[in-house]
Amino acid sequence: MNPACQNNPSIRLGMVVALPSEARAMLGKRQWLHSGDLAQCSCGGSEDVNILWVRCGVGTEKASRAAAFLVEQGVTHLGIAGVSGGLDPDLGSGQLVLASEIVDEGGKRWQVAPAFKRIMTACFGRKIRNGSILTTAAPLLTDVQKKLWFERTKALAVDMESAAVAQVASAAGLPFFALRAICDEAARSVPAALFDLVDDMGRPRPIKLIGSLIKQPSLIPVLMRMQGDFSRALRALRYGWQVCCHLKPVDFNGGEEQV
Repeated sequence: MNPACQNNPSIRLGMVVALPSEARAMLGKRQWLHSGDLAQCSCGGSEDVNILWVRCGVGTEKASRAAAFLVEQGVTHLGIAGVSGGLDPDLGSGQLVLASEIVDEGGKRWQVAPAFKRIMTACFGRKIRNGSILTTAAPLLTDVQKKLWFERTKALAVDMESAAVAQVASAAGLPFFALRAICDEAARSVPAALFDLVDDMGRPRPIKLIGSLIKQPSLIPVLMRMQGDFSRALRALRYGWQVCCHLKPVDFNGGEEQV
């Protein structure tokens, strides 16, 4: 078993995060142990709450492997946190969303642990919105796509990983939660040309980036706007995780002390 889970804390929380930038926003600079395309880090929590993080990259398949790895390490709870696209037109970039349920493109739904929802909502107050989060296999880049999926599911936000974590948690009988910060709003489209300029870890591909901006200078203000949205989302995510760090073992168990 991983050394992070050997101290026998009462709660062993496994956290999935897709991007290095998301992990850095929440945890600062840390040493990550790499194993294949996954990276793990044990940090945060307290004497009674141990947190093991796995950074996996974008996509359902990667998130599923990360969640399965955490289950193998003996975690008692699962969570995922990161940025997302907005579907609800009332939500601006930087808005925090706590999932009440996760829904996939096929309409399958997973309910978030009631204890997480109740306690975290109380911690955040009006600074967070509760509702469904949609997971899709491919990014929703246009405002038309976002509107269609909002009308179909009424989900507040969309990502590419949460359903995978929810499915693994459900199969293992573990409670889970999903915390997201809105990056691109529902009314904003993301040019496919710009989306293709980053890899599945969110890192820019410099040669392609420079070439695309030379060919299409009109993309420069769009890129700057996207960077602003992403920065707001990361600041919100940092704040969100700081709030989560105050959770105690009793909070993970619906207000009941473990025996």
